[in-house]
Amino acid sequence: MNKIYFYKWIKHDGSIMIGVKNLSVSFPGKVVIDDVSFQVNQGETVVIMGKNGSGKSVLLKSIAGLIDEYKGEIQIDGTDIRELFKNTADTSKKEVRDCIMAYVFQKGGLFDSVNVFDNAAFGLRRMGVPEDEISERVKSALERVGLKGAESKLPSELSGGMQKRAGIARAVCMKPGVILYDDPTAGLDPILSDSIADLMLEIKSSLNTASIIVTNDLKVARKTADRIALLYSGRFVTFMETEDFFSETDHYS
Repeated sequence: MNKIYFYKWIKHDGSIMIGVKNLSVSFPGKVVIDDVSFQVNQGETVVIMGKNGSGKSVLLKSIAGLIDEYKGEIQIDGTDIRELFKNTADTSKKEVRDCIMAYVFQKGGLFDSVNVFDNAAFGLRRMGVPEDEISERVKSALERVGLKGAESKLPSELSGGMQKRAGIARAVCMKPGVILYDDPTAGLDPILSDSIADLMLEIKSSLNTASIIVTNDLKVARKTADRIALLYSGRFVTFMETEDFFSETDHYS
């Protein structure tokens, strides 16, 4: 039986793509996310900033469906993620998640034992996409992120910046409605960070995605964000338009 191409579920109708309502996440002895609510529209980028331990990555992983135990609601394109993942085996859950949203890990999240092409093609193959379509999508994505000619290289042969680009290429291949970036410029010099920021802008423009970027890089935030949120002890203390955020000098002191 052929697998369903779940990525066709996203409507891209201009509606709210990410909706979070009264979200709370607790680990033993600690509340990490405390009654957080916000939304991200199609074609919009929200940057979430905050000190280490403020809950940024936990919030992002919760939206991605990587954390199961939480209170509140998380919706993607109007559907609660609990319903999206209901009654599915772990493998099917990953397929659904991969097709609806893409998660770009801080270090690229690449498989060490396979080359760049196969890393980028992984999600598409798991969905049962025909090989000729996979080849077309992967080559296009790698060219878009500046990795044309690197298809046969292993992750260990790539620089840190190239590994991040390969991770972004894997996300682009899926044509998602939502992309979640976990500190995509961490460890990069200012020039490489700026090029990754340009790439994220180009992807948002071409795919019209709703994006969340977790970063503490002020230059990247200023360049990519439509709105900026500041998370402190699991709660938003600031959530405003980018221009307004940078007109206030004490938000990130």
